[in-house]
Amino acid sequence: MREKIYNLPKYYDIAFSWDNTKEIEAFKRFCEQHVGFTVKHILEPACGTGRFLITLPKYGYHITGYDNNPNMVASAKEKIQAAGNDKMADVFLMDMKQGSLGKKYDSAINSINSLGYLLTDEDILSHLRNTGESIKRGGIYIIHLACAWDKLESHQDEGWTMKRGKISVRTVWDIKKEDRQKQLSYQVCKMHIEDHGETIEIVDHHTLRLWFYDDLKKLINSSQKFQLEAIYNEKQEGIPLNIHITGELGNLYYILKVL
Repeated sequence: MREKIYNLPKYYDIAFSWDNTKEIEAFKRFCEQHVGFTVKHILEPACGTGRFLITLPKYGYHITGYDNNPNMVASAKEKIQAAGNDKMADVFLMDMKQGSLGKKYDSAINSINSLGYLLTDEDILSHLRNTGESIKRGGIYIIHLACAWDKLESHQDEGWTMKRGKISVRTVWDIKKEDRQKQLSYQVCKMHIEDHGETIEIVDHHTLRLWFYDDLKKLINSSQKFQLEAIYNEKQEGIPLNIHITGELGNLYYILKVL
């Protein structure tokens, strides 16, 4: 099946429906440690089907998400309404490269390398500047991503399986090759879906930004909106800012503080 998985929010939502309690606990801790005021209003660029739009309000946060895929936005709206979160969450259609939102949020989050779909320095800088304009001074932007591996052959995704009712989705997301000169990562997402006795196979090709730590730092500084405040691994352990950071360290949380 050649349909892109982003156009099939029902299956995408199941595939990425793992418990995000630990992620939210990390967000809470980072905000408490790095923001000098109480964080209540959060912005989520590239929110997808709304994993955090449903769960963050349970912790007392107001959250606004946006995504550039109409199917994702429609699905997120349905989930918000079904959860009765209309007063604590909202979502709209917008691209990460577009302008600021005309209002200020306390902080922002960007999970599972959604930022990687911005491929050029210009688009990344545009996003950082616009997002910086949308966050209060002293607030933070938490971006979650992995840098390029030193030894790509050591990377192997064993995949995962998620179920909802009589639907099962087996997902393997793997890096196939990297172009270090162009700073691009070519990845493939394969999904094996069992939906009430029907079998669906999806093979979806993705091109993402290949992150190098030095380049990421330069872009953050060039935005003139943020400074890199801290880095944490997924165990919430601090990572020194002056070391060589590669994909071998896994997905990391980069804490960008608004100047």
